[in-house]
Amino acid sequence: MPNTGLFYLLDVIGDASQEDPQALNRLAFVRAQCLHCHAILSLSGPPGLVNVAHGAAVLTCDRCTNRQAISGARFADFVRRVQHGLIPAAAEIAQTLDTGVDAAHLQRPT
Repeated sequence: MPNTGLFYLLDVIGDASQEDPQALNRLAFVRAQCLHCHAILSLSGPPGLVNVAHGAAVLTCDRCTNRQAISGARFADFVRRVQHGLIPAAAEIAQTLDTGVDAAHLQRPT
């Protein structure tokens, strides 16, 4: 799921686990929107992106200091969904908002 409660994930890049290729060991880059101040963040290291055990990380907004620890499973689920096209592209969301179509029903074909 892209909505973590305090951030909306847009892009996640990380190192795949050798034991489980569907899991991430470490995050290299996260692009997300802060749901408090609406800033778009590009995080690639401390203090905005701090890796913790098993692919989990702490995201911190540099604009409003909104901060959240997010499990590795959440990031791995996001990566799986994006690879399978279950999350609409940003352009599709913008077009939906412009036309008044319900964004909750948007899904890419699998």
